[in-house]
Amino acid sequence: MSELVLIDTSTWICFFARKGFNEVKKVVSLLLDDDRAAISGPVLLELVQGVRTEKEKGDIQDLIKGLHWLTVSDTHWHKAADLAFKMRRKGVTTSGVDTIIATLAIEYECLLLHRDSDYEMIAKHSSLRCYKYI
Repeated sequence: MSELVLIDTSTWICFFARKGFNEVKKVVSLLLDDDRAAISGPVLLELVQGVRTEKEKGDIQDLIKGLHWLTVSDTHWHKAADLAFKMRRKGVTTSGVDTIIATLAIEYECLLLHRDSDYEMIAKHSSLRCYKYI
């Protein structure tokens, strides 16, 4: 099986957008078709937090049922804290949610598909590997 790809909230937002982001939509659709798409609790939290209606929430909850679920353990939180500490020493400040998502991608040896420059900074100073599609 090909490598799993953890899809970040920033990418899902583009995927669900009514207009535009055709390249993103194509890449995510291919990952879904190939059973390579992964999600985690922090991504789900951000997605559901941003929806406007019960229908949108239900659509997201239905979609994630078919995705690979990356569980967050206590060890992941400790590793994310270490990563955040390391990033700050390099002059890079990222959100806690982005840091735990990056940590999950690293620990589960997934690629990370995103549209968020914070992840490029994390990748520059860690073993995070980002999915390149353009």
